[in-house]
Amino acid sequence: MRSAMEVAEGGTPVKASPISLKRLEKFRALLERKLASGEVVYGVNTGFGSLADKVVSHEHLEELQLNLIRSHSSGVGSPLPVSVVRAAMLIRLNSLLNGNSAVRKEVAELIVGLLNKGVTPLVPEFGSLGASGDLAPSAHMALTMVGEGKAYRHGRLTESGKALAASGLRPIALKAKEGLSLINGTAFTTALGCVAVDRGRTLLRAANSSLAMTAEALGACSQSFDQRLVRVKLDPGQRAVAGELRTLLEGSRRMRTEPVPQDPYSIRCAPQVHGSLVDALDFAEKVVVNEMNSVSDNPVLLEDGEVLHGGNFHAQPVAMSLDLLSLALSYLGVMSLARVHFMLSKTPPGKKYMAAKPGLESGLMLLEYTATALNADNAKNIYPESSYPSNVSGGIEDHASHGVNAGVKALQVATNVSRILAVELICSSNMLGSDAGGLSQHTKKVSGFVRSLSPLLRGDRSQGPEIEALAGEALTGKLP
Repeated sequence: MRSAMEVAEGGTPVKASPISLKRLEKFRALLERKLASGEVVYGVNTGFGSLADKVVSHEHLEELQLNLIRSHSSGVGSPLPVSVVRAAMLIRLNSLLNGNSAVRKEVAELIVGLLNKGVTPLVPEFGSLGASGDLAPSAHMALTMVGEGKAYRHGRLTESGKALAASGLRPIALKAKEGLSLINGTAFTTALGCVAVDRGRTLLRAANSSLAMTAEALGACSQSFDQRLVRVKLDPGQRAVAGELRTLLEGSRRMRTEPVPQDPYSIRCAPQVHGSLVDALDFAEKVVVNEMNSVSDNPVLLEDGEVLHGGNFHAQPVAMSLDLLSLALSYLGVMSLARVHFMLSKTPPGKKYMAAKPGLESGLMLLEYTATALNADNAKNIYPESSYPSNVSGGIEDHASHGVNAGVKALQVATNVSRILAVELICSSNMLGSDAGGLSQHTKKVSGFVRSLSPLLRGDRSQGPEIEALAGEALTGKLP
């Protein structure tokens, strides 16, 4: 998964091995022989979905594939992030290189060219049901490949034809089955799963970091993270989080050993709650990696020439894991907001909400409101998309995973959580103040980083931009 993110976000070059390209030629020859014999194969020389009973004559097979791409490019809404689209292109390429989709090597080589030349199709976020493949988003990807629609070239949006020409690439004329093979898979749901898992792990580190800083600001009890305590409960996620917190708090003289007065659950039970995200991320990553390395298409051509029809295009396993990730990620926001509530309730009357002149100034009061609003939005977003009913294509396609919707929602939850954590970091930074005595090296480093973006309050000011800047750093893994 890490290598996929390096391609998606870092621009690492890709290459199709000669062995894989040879395998494509072998499977393509098998399909061509079937066509030459007059055999009728779904999606190759027939209509699609409930139109599968319509046979298409040989002279119209290329037109059939182009019409499929054009008609299915029906997505709407904001563009999906470039990183998601690039990940989807890589995942689709990986599936095609197995050979079972029977595309020509030219199709694979064009995807390689697009990735390496920085050409990314514009793909709207809404339109996929995640069942007959991610049809609409994948069609928008393929639309760029045939020289239509729009694409980004090194971040600049332009006509696809112009982007291809400027990059030394040529649009492809799709042959029999190739349009279907490009769209009839789970590439976009899986790409969203890949990005969501990556962001989830980054945010977990940020949440643990923020928690450690808050724990020092409040002088929390270190027993909650004691190895002897967590060892008696058989939860690997809890153990991992407690171990990380012990490392982050090493050298702190601000923490106390006495359990009374008791700390709030948002600190005392953080290993258990943050740890549940560890477990969810491990599960989701396993599902996503399996899907990334699978043949996701229908029909599927076997090496002996047999064509099998079924539901390998269905994204339910990934969609379900994305719904779980949305829920598990939201816990970080719930816990962080609770710590914000507790911190601000502990500010003394003379410095209520860390205002220098309470009443005349509001200090950090409204940051709590912002974090609460973000948490409320997450409460709406954690409804499981994969449970939503679907019945399309004349009743033939009577169940859908809604995997892309689940993935878009997971990324929104992650963004909201990053902003909530930013609020907590700003609050704990101000609670600590300028006295660094007895602090762990970790908290000294984090507080310095936070203050480079959000200085200690010296009077009321607009802090929205500071929250956004700090959230961006947390989301991209730049928080110490």
